Amino acid sequence: MSHELWRESLKRLRAIAQTGQTYTRDPYDRERYEELENMALSLLARLLDSPPEAVRSVYLPEQGYPTPKIDVRAGIFREGRILLVRETADGRWTLPGGWGDEHESPRESIEREVREESGFEVRASRLVAVKDRHLHPYTPKRLERIYKLFFLCELTGGEAATSLETDGVDFFAPDDLPALSLGRTLPDDVALLQAYLHSPERPCYFD
Repeated sequence: MSHELWRESLKRLRAIAQTGQTYTRDPYDRERYEELENMALSLLARLLDSPPEAVRSVYLPEQGYPTPKIDVRAGIFREGRILLVRETADGRWTLPGGWGDEHESPRESIEREVREESGFEVRASRLVAVKDRHLHPYTPKRLERIYKLFFLCELTGGEAATSLETDGVDFFAPDDLPALSLGRTLPDDVALLQAYLHSPERPCYFD
């Protein structure tokens, strides 16, 4: 069995164990599901050559039925150039965005992320794509499943400003991009947003 298949199988096993703990009413079954979850996490740690605590911490906030995390990203164009921000974490560039907030709508989340990371005010005008991160060549791979929502946004105000998470803000020609943070943004993401900018009649892409 390949490394990838082992990892996906153990992730699925952990999810089944968590679901069982959520819905079972039998205390003995609950103990069995807890043991199953601990075994899955321990094996994942060995497979990934990571400390068990690091693997467990990925899932600590999760309760109830396991669901994918949501990542929102903005496509903002000015005179044919797209807005990117540089991540302090790796020194590479990405579309503005981040985790969706459970207390916000998708629109509120992406407009806030753009404001916080770039200093610009925007209005989200269209959802153009919903991508399953697992099905595309983002690196490194992540344990949890992530759905990436891409929005076209219109500039409404503000000015370039960095943040705790970003130390650069600039517009780039889509065919002359800087080094991208490939865990967050792929060149294909920029090309996709540009295609939808020029073809507003295209239906939303989704995996």
